[in-house]
Amino acid sequence: MIKLKYYYGCPNCGGPIDSERALAGLPCDKCLSHVNISEFERIPLEDKIKLIYNLLVRNNSLKAYWDTYLMIERSEEIIRLFEKLIKNSPWSLQRSWIKKLAMGNNFIMSAPTGLGKTTTLLVYSVYTGENALYLVPTKALQEQICDKLSKFNANVACGKVDETKISVLTVNYINKNFEQLKNYRPAFIAVDDADAIIKSGKTTDKIVELLGIPQEAYESAKKLVKLKAILPALVNDEKRQELISEINKLETTISLSNVSTTQLVVASATVRPKGIKQKALKYLIGFEPSTIQIYSRNIIDSYLPSFTDENLLNIIQTLGRGGLILVSKEYSKAKIRELAEKLERNGIRSSLAISGRRFISDFSEGKVDVLIGSANYYGVAVRGIDEPKALRYVIFYGVPKFRMKLLDAIKNPYVLLKIMKSLSLDYQELEKIILHSSPNELNAISLAIKKGEHLDGKLEEVLNKIESKIEEVREHLKSLGEGFFGEDFIISKVDSTYYYIVPDVMTYIQGSGRSSRLYNGALTLGLSIILVDDQKLFEILYNKLRRFSYDVNFRRLSELNLSEISQKLDESRSSNNAENGKELKIKTALMVVESPTKARTIARMFGVPSQRIIGNVPVYETIITYNDTIWITEIMASKGHIYDVTVDDIGTYGIEIHDEKSITVNYTKISKCLSCGRTFTSNSDTCPYCGSTQSVSSLSVINALRKLALEVDAIFIATDPDYEGEKIAYDIAVIVSPYNSNIYRITYHEVTKNAILAALSNPRKIDINAVYSQVVRRVEDRLIGFSLSNILKSKFSDRNHGAGRVQTPVLGLILDKTKRYKERMGWIVDIGISKNYRIKKLFSSKADAENYSKNIKVEVKKISEKVDILNPLPPYTTDSLLEDAYEKLRLNPVITIKLAQDLFERGLITYHRTDSTHVSSLGISIAKSYMEAKGYSGEFVGRSWGSSGAHEAIRPTRPLDAEDLKNEIISNPRLYLGISNLHIKLYDLIFRRFIASQMRPAKVTIGKYLVSINSAESYSVELRTKVEGGFSIIYSIPVNDIAEGVIVPEIRIYKGSLEYLYTYSNVIQLMKELNLGRPSTYSKTLSNLLRHGYIIESKKRAYLIASSRGEKVYSYLSKYFSHLVSVKRTADLLNKMDKIALGEINADDVIHEILTDTETVVQASINSSQLEQNV
Repeated sequence: MIKLKYYYGCPNCGGPIDSERALAGLPCDKCLSHVNISEFERIPLEDKIKLIYNLLVRNNSLKAYWDTYLMIERSEEIIRLFEKLIKNSPWSLQRSWIKKLAMGNNFIMSAPTGLGKTTTLLVYSVYTGENALYLVPTKALQEQICDKLSKFNANVACGKVDETKISVLTVNYINKNFEQLKNYRPAFIAVDDADAIIKSGKTTDKIVELLGIPQEAYESAKKLVKLKAILPALVNDEKRQELISEINKLETTISLSNVSTTQLVVASATVRPKGIKQKALKYLIGFEPSTIQIYSRNIIDSYLPSFTDENLLNIIQTLGRGGLILVSKEYSKAKIRELAEKLERNGIRSSLAISGRRFISDFSEGKVDVLIGSANYYGVAVRGIDEPKALRYVIFYGVPKFRMKLLDAIKNPYVLLKIMKSLSLDYQELEKIILHSSPNELNAISLAIKKGEHLDGKLEEVLNKIESKIEEVREHLKSLGEGFFGEDFIISKVDSTYYYIVPDVMTYIQGSGRSSRLYNGALTLGLSIILVDDQKLFEILYNKLRRFSYDVNFRRLSELNLSEISQKLDESRSSNNAENGKELKIKTALMVVESPTKARTIARMFGVPSQRIIGNVPVYETIITYNDTIWITEIMASKGHIYDVTVDDIGTYGIEIHDEKSITVNYTKISKCLSCGRTFTSNSDTCPYCGSTQSVSSLSVINALRKLALEVDAIFIATDPDYEGEKIAYDIAVIVSPYNSNIYRITYHEVTKNAILAALSNPRKIDINAVYSQVVRRVEDRLIGFSLSNILKSKFSDRNHGAGRVQTPVLGLILDKTKRYKERMGWIVDIGISKNYRIKKLFSSKADAENYSKNIKVEVKKISEKVDILNPLPPYTTDSLLEDAYEKLRLNPVITIKLAQDLFERGLITYHRTDSTHVSSLGISIAKSYMEAKGYSGEFVGRSWGSSGAHEAIRPTRPLDAEDLKNEIISNPRLYLGISNLHIKLYDLIFRRFIASQMRPAKVTIGKYLVSINSAESYSVELRTKVEGGFSIIYSIPVNDIAEGVIVPEIRIYKGSLEYLYTYSNVIQLMKELNLGRPSTYSKTLSNLLRHGYIIESKKRAYLIASSRGEKVYSYLSKYFSHLVSVKRTADLLNKMDKIALGEINADDVIHEILTDTETVVQASINSSQLEQNV
């Protein structure tokens, strides 16, 4: 029987706990003994928490569980107060906020207007009772808030400070009277408009002081912002590591010194922090003020190709009252007034929505039929109107757009590159510069060009090159006629000036969103119409909206019945609009992935996420809609494993053996030393390698998981879709189960929006068989691997020794090959017949080789020729990718896996640890789409390649080739931070192989030749001489260009062997054939052998050669432990682990075998020591 014990796992004392108890939501048996675990599994979570609390109190063992109980109690108290004051129950989103408030969290409410943010903050302010500060942007809003609080019979200090009351102040008051507030420390601060503290660094200073944050922590946070800005630009690895170390230490300093007891909650902002002070605030308060998120749209999107004032008038006359006209920014205010006057002349009451607030009350009271304003993202017409009942439709007068002079726009290197490509100028050098520079570097260069300033070193060189390209474009424009367009922009010529124009996506989303608001618990129906003034720009806008995943589907206005739609608009605003509007079902969730990059990628797929930091752990909040439910989803990364078997003196290497089939595996936190960079698994914070006490550990992730688990309705564990990912998921479930009972496992094989939605729609339980398979692997690593490693360290008096289950037999294979290579050493005469065909002959001495090579005469005769069909290869599996990446790109497996991991996490390829060649119907459709777009539709032959299973082959997730990907990176540089030229080369390899696998076979010409050397030796050979058509169009196939007749060959003489040494690809091939390890372990196995010095990599050709050190180790292990390190034993054990995962055999039986092997290790070790002593 296998028992798993987790240190730091008890929700009460923080001590060790059995996984069975933790999964049932219980504390450890020391805190709460003699309970029936199965009975607790059936109790609803909140009732369970109260029951456990009472039992702990009765047993006099209550510790940290008090905080969990208190959160439940405080939440219920706030909800009761809410119901008393508002005469209604809070809905799901408000309940989520109430949980966060009850826990004392700092956070941002990023919901749109109308979802109850102000109501929740007012109720909580009353709940605090006293010493609360409510900050508002204007005096008018100050009066409204004071009035509402007074109606709740709250103690209010309006426009002044009173520590015994709720003080309602404007930000302006804070700035003007701060000397009087220096000693004021409110317990709770609510900020109604975050822009007020984001835009001004001086205001930020004051907020930091009001929060009681130490000045030292504030200075450290500002320094941290500066260092993180520098980091992407550092190329030197040593300096980069130094900077990362300094960043880690600063983060630790901030977390330890930040002792603010004031709770801060902020309503959404319209801008993101830009200054250093404002950005530093994120590290001090734990979140970053962000823009309002789009929860849902209930809008009919339409367009009219005919752009005339008469069409505008006709539409308004048909739809009637309740319209908002947004005039594209390039049209002046005079045009807005002209339109208003024209509408008035035709009996339509209109008002300008340019400044002030009066127009809103007139519109709401029905004194005005339509409002007219500018299509400006920050304008009052786009962001300042929230009239769910009055505002029914929005008309865009012209496509919303950004417009600037082209000569100004090309000072941005990204825009410059797009323009050069569109003008067919030589852009390759500029593209290379951009792909090899960080966004921060390019921003610095762009700013220097605009200001006419100089830079230092490398950046000055790059600046000069970019300025020369700008001059080239300027010269070209002189001879250009009218405007032109690119994939995502247009160039328009007005008089003699060229303008660079792109559509304004966010203004369209925000502006059209004014027509669909929350009313009586449902979203009203809205109508959006674009009067198109530029058809190409409209098409670019539409494409961008679809790419950004917004739910937009434009229809021609002529296809719509405006009278019917007008009636539906009214119905959705009636008293029973819950039936006619779109009901909002909102829930909250936590999604846990493995890597921070993947967390960011997924969060950005669904909009612009907000971010907060919990104990140095970044958490992204985004909106995911599926199954008619809006999930406000917190996404965080576990950063891989959060637990591993301890190295402390507990049992045998962390494994307690009770009897021949019963063990307890002790898991603890994973720490990383900030001094030497090594990782270790110990309950101690002291590094066992260098003795430093400066370390960071997975406890920060564990604590963040607990905190978030209490806040949300459900938890989706989305770790990688393999056995290791399943074990990580299990560890996470153990930690969060005491705080949340709705825990689901989801898997996906590509990081795309559709794949994530499909995974969320098909949640499952954790596969316990896969978990036990991974546990058995780790137990074997410890009991056998650690034992053998320690024997080697002792035997050879060297700590850099190790012997793994897979490492040792692989070392044996390389050693055997090295010996055969040496045995067949001599002098080689290398005769080059053609580029890809050579004949090699071995001689025992250099003199013999030189003698043979004198006066060599080679004659080539073609005997026959045939034309055949050459089928494409299947898409890559892990092993074939590692082989080809080495053969074609000279990338070793460690680098290849790292690059592939990055591509997967960026959503560019499917999961890269796979042994399947299967291609899904989605994959086939991607290939078809690409070939149709590139004019290769006649070459398409969809193939599924093998039966479907848990995994799929490695393939691209979108129909983007390497050139398309470069354009994507240039268009969205911050989405692809860290993607290098090597990434693109590997992507190109994967992409071409995949597309080729979906194409027709190629036609190949094969020639049969007789090659004679000095008329004494003859060689018959078949060579591929021509390949055409089919998949060869995009996938290069090597051919031989061989001359007939008597030829003068290229001859080389060198010392060598006819027995080739293994390359990385050879070893990987062997590992697969002999079932030594899984695809995920191939690169790590070779990396470990190199690290231990058992094998070395040759400099020129990267052959793998066994060292004398490796030979001694393998000889020793083979002599005394041959039965444990043989190829057969390793393959058999791996097979058994797979069978455990499939539920075909019992893990306990395999544990019994491992325990038996452990005994033989000990006995063999004793025997070897005795034998050597006797000798």
